[in-house]
Amino acid sequence: MPSLKRTIKKKSTAVSKTATSNSAKQSRVRRSLPTLFTVGVSVLIVAGIGLLPAKTWISQRQSISDTQSDLDRLNAEVAELEVQLQLLETDDEIERTARENFDFVYPGEESYRILPAPEVEESN
Repeated sequence: MPSLKRTIKKKSTAVSKTATSNSAKQSRVRRSLPTLFTVGVSVLIVAGIGLLPAKTWISQRQSISDTQSDLDRLNAEVAELEVQLQLLETDDEIERTARENFDFVYPGEESYRILPAPEVEESN
């Protein structure tokens, strides 16, 4: 029977070691939970702080793109106006504008203004 006692004793020792091992694991997990929570919250905070500048950067890039397209449009308009200015500075264009808009004439010429025909109202 001594062998039976030894077997029972060995089994009870193995069970107690397993229980101790499980409780030790649970204890380690419980101790590491606050650390894991702190690390998780820290990662979320860092990610949040990183997203704000990225969002601002994207917004600024869009604003720069819009402003650049406005600048290109205005530069094209300026070039068009410079061409018109050069045309307006010629003698022929000055004469044409003076005759059409201000009714200027050379000495000895006569200017006539022709009015449109009056509209006739239709009666029923």
